[in-house]
Amino acid sequence: MIKRCYLTGEFVFYATARAKRPHSFHKPQEKSVPKQYCPFCVENVAMTPGVIYATENDEIRIIPNKYPFLDKDEIDFGVHDVLVDTKEHEERMSDFSDERMYKLMQVIKMRFAELESDKRIKYVQVFKNQGREAGASQSHSHWQITALNVVPLKMEHLIGVLRNYYYEHNRKCYFCSMEFGERVVEENDHFVSYLPADGKFAYGMDILPKRHISTLDDFTEEELKAFGVILRNSVKRLVTLLDGISYNVCLYSAPISGDNEEHFHFYAQIIPRIGHMAGFEFSTGCYINSVLPEEGAKALRQVEIP
Repeated sequence: MIKRCYLTGEFVFYATARAKRPHSFHKPQEKSVPKQYCPFCVENVAMTPGVIYATENDEIRIIPNKYPFLDKDEIDFGVHDVLVDTKEHEERMSDFSDERMYKLMQVIKMRFAELESDKRIKYVQVFKNQGREAGASQSHSHWQITALNVVPLKMEHLIGVLRNYYYEHNRKCYFCSMEFGERVVEENDHFVSYLPADGKFAYGMDILPKRHISTLDDFTEEELKAFGVILRNSVKRLVTLLDGISYNVCLYSAPISGDNEEHFHFYAQIIPRIGHMAGFEFSTGCYINSVLPEEGAKALRQVEIP
């Protein structure tokens, strides 16, 4: 089966037989950086460039990235933060309480708004790399927040697709018009977690606000609480189903400039790092997904979580 991802235009080849390969979902045991060498542990704060923000008892901290890919000069201005979401070296987001997730979302929203207030910034990207295969150089749980003076090509393309859909469908939002069918993993009063019908990644989930929200700045306190819970639960289902899996979480908000509120809908993406991009993907720009969305959603729904 071949589908074309509506948002990106990339072709996705669904090849379920590949899931039968012995190594398809096997992940090597993740090795944790010893606590005494971890720069994200509170007692090793001297290893970091400083602290931008910290909650009471240092449970959540924002620090400058020691190895940023952005400069703070006036020409190529940008900010690259690390948000450490726990002071416990081995704790994972999937084990956070509802209250901790709420506080985490509050801190992310606060820093997001601070960075957007800088006139030099055009786009803020929030993401989490969990596990070595997801690009995490440190095993201690953390997020990264980048503020750019450019709008990335991927976001420009996404805005164009959503804008075209909006005007071609009588001013209707693409995400607000979506029907989920059997692809829902979990939902609450404010959000739904589901597998996209044209998803590129096996067991990859999107989380969508039920209210039309274009940016993280638009979240109410109740929505921050609900988002934290469904994000944690979705990740917990994934790491329970596939023990040891690495994953990325990406939050997509509309850029600061431009009239994007009506057609852009905030969403979060959970990307399991199953398999590796190889010659076919690099040479064609196509993806191979070994799990049908409906089957993946069913497997994730059946995971029992506390």
